[in-house]
Amino acid sequence: SMSGWRIGFAVAAPEVVDAIGKLINTTASCTPPLAQRAAQAALERDADTRNDYMNRFRRKVERLCNGLKNVEGFRVSRPAGTFYVFPDVREVCNRLRITSHGLAYYLLEGADDHFGVACLGGECFGEAGRGFLRFSCAEPDERIDQAMKFLPQALERRDRVLRYLEANPQYALGQPYPRG
Repeated sequence: SMSGWRIGFAVAAPEVVDAIGKLINTTASCTPPLAQRAAQAALERDADTRNDYMNRFRRKVERLCNGLKNVEGFRVSRPAGTFYVFPDVREVCNRLRITSHGLAYYLLEGADDHFGVACLGGECFGEAGRGFLRFSCAEPDERIDQAMKFLPQALERRDRVLRYLEANPQYALGQPYPRG
């Protein structure tokens, strides 16, 4: 498992490879040799271990998706090839009058004095991400279950949401998100 290590390859027409090369050169050049060799070894040698880890992450994605589907106001599409889940939370944001970026911060630092759930507001991924949250599955199953139990409780604490927005008015939702 190389969580957080970014490496990849592409097979494409020469003009596409040239464009990718220019993009990579300015954004993610100089992949360390250690990461290159580790990725090569994973691809060429240890299919059983690689497949085991892939299956573990698939199960985690399934666990997280199923948990998020049980949170009122969350709409979840199962991702096809990542260990992140990007649920649509526009209904929740509109109801609580908080941006999805603000909702992410609220879940981390405002919903409880001793517990928080880390996720990213969809705004971190551009305009089209507004009204979504990104959750990672790279946590032990117990932590995922703990977070799924916490989310409905956190969203019911309207008094805490209001206090959080009073202290952080930049996260107040001015216009409701359009329904998707």
